[in-house]
Amino acid sequence: MSEYPTELSLIQKKHVCLLYHFASLEYLKGLQVRLHELMQFVDPTLAKVKLQGRDVLLTNSRWGTRDTSENWVQNGRAFLANFELSIARQIAERAFEVYSFTDAYNCGRGLSEYSLNWMTPEEENEFQSRFDDLYLYAHNIDSTLKKSGISGGWDDFDLTVCLAKYPEALGDATALRLRSDITAHSGTTPPRTGVYLPLDDPHGTPQFCWTGKPSGKLKECATFNDLGLEALASVGRQALWLDDYRMYQFVQSHRRDPRLIADSFFKDAVNDPKRTASLVARHAFTSRPCDWIYVEQLHGQPIDFSEDSSS
Repeated sequence: MSEYPTELSLIQKKHVCLLYHFASLEYLKGLQVRLHELMQFVDPTLAKVKLQGRDVLLTNSRWGTRDTSENWVQNGRAFLANFELSIARQIAERAFEVYSFTDAYNCGRGLSEYSLNWMTPEEENEFQSRFDDLYLYAHNIDSTLKKSGISGGWDDFDLTVCLAKYPEALGDATALRLRSDITAHSGTTPPRTGVYLPLDDPHGTPQFCWTGKPSGKLKECATFNDLGLEALASVGRQALWLDDYRMYQFVQSHRRDPRLIADSFFKDAVNDPKRTASLVARHAFTSRPCDWIYVEQLHGQPIDFSEDSSS
């Protein structure tokens, strides 16, 4: 058993808790609430449009009823309704440990095909702002459940930046325990639904997997390549990706590094402290197969996020 780690570093705790948060049933129900709120905004707006007779002014011989609320109700509204049904189905499927992408992308793509000219500019801005917030919320679920590609939907940069944007995501965090009796290898379905950490790589990105059909298999481990390790050593774990000044300094010390120069946006990003972190991140990762260990949630027990020597 000595070959297995016994403790999680501070950053591992935070990243694991973030994945559990985005994969939780409560978070999915939160998406349902946001969609209902959007639909509750639309319905009174449609009633106002009808009362004011806006559609009469939007109907013409060239475009017909394309820009009217009636056209949107008959066509565009179905995408919101289908999105609502898909969330209800996914909530029910969680009882069988079945996880799947949200319908946010399809909904957004479908809605974009239909005119909102029947809304005032203020109403349209409000609608778009609400949908954008909902879409970003759903994106966190989709990134957590992504099993296409080589190494899943998250890497260290993405998780770290996401956590900085949503620190409240740790509000429901529970204590964690590494289960040395529950392990699996990349490419296989692990025996338990939950978050897994790479056994032999302290910098590897955790993954959420599930056993329901179709199952969510473990992908390759996303981890730092040589450039990523250099950035970590230079900037430090707590400042990595988040400290614009230190990331800028690192890039300045690597201005002639061919790994960065080859980036399509190098000239624009190299002198912009707000963009240097993403510049490095685009070239800081690799992936490889590995063994994984299950991280169990200990519900009802508080988690310790204090600094530790391994962070």
